[in-house]
Amino acid sequence: MDIATILDEAIDLEEQGRLKEALLRFEQVIAKEPRNTIARAGALGARAALACDAGRPTEAIALANAALAASNFDLRAQTVRARAYGDLGRHHEALADVLKVLAFAPEFPEALATRGTAFIALGETETGVSDLEAAARLKPDIKFILGQALHYAAHICRWDGFSDRLKALLAAVDAGEPATRPFWLLALPATAQHQRKAAATYFQDVARSPAAPVAASSGKIRIGYFSADFCAHATSHLMAGMLEAHDRARFEIVGFAVGGKRDFLRAQIAKSMDRMIECEDRSEAEIADLARAEGLHIAVDLNVYTSRQPAVFARRVAPLQVNYLGYPGTAAAACYDYVIGDPVLTPFEHRAHFSEQIVQLPHCYQPNALPRYGALHAPSRKELGLPEPGFVFCCFNDGFKIQPDVFDVWMRLLRAVDGSVLWLLENNAVAARNLRAEAVKRNVAPERLVFAPRAPIGAHLARHGAADLFLDTFPYNAHTTASDALWGGLPILTCAGETFASRVAASALTAAGLPELITGSLADYEARALQLARDPAGLAALKERLWKGRVTAPLFDTLRYTRNIERAFETMWARHASGVAPQEFAVIETP
Repeated sequence: MDIATILDEAIDLEEQGRLKEALLRFEQVIAKEPRNTIARAGALGARAALACDAGRPTEAIALANAALAASNFDLRAQTVRARAYGDLGRHHEALADVLKVLAFAPEFPEALATRGTAFIALGETETGVSDLEAAARLKPDIKFILGQALHYAAHICRWDGFSDRLKALLAAVDAGEPATRPFWLLALPATAQHQRKAAATYFQDVARSPAAPVAASSGKIRIGYFSADFCAHATSHLMAGMLEAHDRARFEIVGFAVGGKRDFLRAQIAKSMDRMIECEDRSEAEIADLARAEGLHIAVDLNVYTSRQPAVFARRVAPLQVNYLGYPGTAAAACYDYVIGDPVLTPFEHRAHFSEQIVQLPHCYQPNALPRYGALHAPSRKELGLPEPGFVFCCFNDGFKIQPDVFDVWMRLLRAVDGSVLWLLENNAVAARNLRAEAVKRNVAPERLVFAPRAPIGAHLARHGAADLFLDTFPYNAHTTASDALWGGLPILTCAGETFASRVAASALTAAGLPELITGSLADYEARALQLARDPAGLAALKERLWKGRVTAPLFDTLRYTRNIERAFETMWARHASGVAPQEFAVIETP
């Protein structure tokens, strides 16, 4: 085969994303013609793309720079460098790079995808979504593009073509294609098996390093909590009380901060641990080495697919590794031994949905630190921009969780209950505008949707009292927002499905003593909401029961929760120390 043919084949393979094969062809050309600048630039660009895919953006930038120096201008190397800048959070530089590419090739799919990602990171979500959708139309096999486009369209509540795009995404997931990051699938109408398949496919892509044996230290059980959210984030707000309550006579607690802001809550959490290791600027391999040197007994991943820990945990940083709290689904990876749930959230009959062994805490899997905020009283409806008379339906979940079929239910409820309004959290102005337009399509006046700005946690908890009923989203329920509403004295009506993300509010309601607010279908959910809206006395009785029961409900008993999860960790380690392989179990609560 002559050099020109090999070079053409290398370029074709690179365009198809078959980078390793392309690299071999480029190297064949270089072996025969060492000064072939096209082949040298191509090889360097392919190596840059492989480094970027492997989560090594700094290396990718260096290789892309070398490729650009060899060729003067290379579309793919320039685009890879832009991607790598984005991975490092240098979004303005990413945008500058990719704009150069698009000025030369306006329909270059990978460049459109990279520009869309940069725009979203810089707060221009609507423009970014348009770029992602254009890239997905031009080249639907770009890695993760189908899921990314659908997820960020959901952030602005843009639903045109939703059914067709969802169908294409799920078909790609079924085929084992890297069509989405696992988190992006959770809010979509996908089965638990779709979620497991997407997670397994993604893990194979990001976790390339083999696990190595690791030994634990002697003495107290040493637990390592790994998180990119040790800061003013929902996960840390939930965990703060539990971390403070850990029994230091039995446990040693080490935090690994792999990201997040160094704010007041980070400092508070660090004080509640034996030590906090700051490692956000380190590579996955370096984080793994740091963790292995700590002699951990149990490593707890508080993010899984919402951060980069799977690439760390794949290396095996502790004898036992646990998926807990931050990611509502299975890791679908053998390096995670356990997932922590509860009888409602993760019934043992759902074991096929998980690669991990299920551990059931006695009540709700979710810890809480909300009692520290005391008994708060709501400001007036007038102060909150709500109508004084009339029924206030409420949902403070993130906008990407709102699905068209659930919104249909909400609009039917507004039409059925005269004078009612729907009070939503304003995630962004574009989403608010789109939701009002969707309301008009369903014959509901746009002003009947009222949007609440984001507020500090104390003020946010206080305003729940102005609403009458919290309408949950499906299939991605209220999670932290469920605890917020219940602590604020606001009943939640939920619909529970088969997936982890669709059962969290049901778990919280059970632990709060209100299981009658759990429904099993959207039809039942709609009927129950209408019944409650038309029964003010019955709803008032529910609210009173919720308010009075908060002080004794297991959902808000931080010390009780902490002792139960400590029993879970002790059971895991005792079994491991006895040579027993991980297996599912339920924690038995003792007085």
